[in-house]
Amino acid sequence: MAKEIDLQKVFSILDGKAAEIERFDDNMIMETVGVAMALDALRESLDKVETHLNIREFEKASYVGYQEVAHNFVYVQRTLAGLQTVAHQKEAFICNIAHEASVAYEDVAPCVEQKMQSSVKKSAP
Repeated sequence: MAKEIDLQKVFSILDGKAAEIERFDDNMIMETVGVAMALDALRESLDKVETHLNIREFEKASYVGYQEVAHNFVYVQRTLAGLQTVAHQKEAFICNIAHEASVAYEDVAPCVEQKMQSSVKKSAP
């Protein structure tokens, strides 16, 4: 017979860790904004390369590619690393709650996600 999940226990533990969940949520949102800013910068530099190519300014296109595009690509990578770090910290937090509540990770994860604004799906434009 399958073990009955005590969601009240899980929610009780989560209520006691509301400040920690809020901190993860804030960090996730801030890191997501950082990634969005980095992507915008990369798009702008790629647009410059395309503009130079279209008007046959090959040396300028090359220069922008090696300078701005390369710089902004690294910027994207660094912001993604920050996002990945926060995601791993959240996963570790969920594991700890699952262990404390003596339930599976899969039972705790949706409860944590439910309490986080950063988990709300963005509507398509």
